[in-house]
Amino acid sequence: MQSSEMLREQSDRDLERRVANYLATRHVPGLRHLEVEADNGVVTLRGRVRSFYEKQLCQAFCRRVAGVVLYVDAVDVSHARTVALAS
Repeated sequence: MQSSEMLREQSDRDLERRVANYLATRHVPGLRHLEVEADNGVVTLRGRVRSFYEKQLCQAFCRRVAGVVLYVDAVDVSHARTVALAS
């Protein structure tokens, strides 16, 4: 691997770490378990959140991290369903 490729790979891993840390420090527990992938400044988040609001927060929070050039949304919303039991 050439040194420029190694630097880019290292930069991508650093960006992934910084995005993951930023998400983890927000007061939204559902964002702490998302998969973060970076490729030359393009950040992709994957995983599940519980609401469309949390999905919007993913986008807003990612764009606040320095180095994110483009955000790719691969986050799914899975609503928690409650079942009312007849008494």
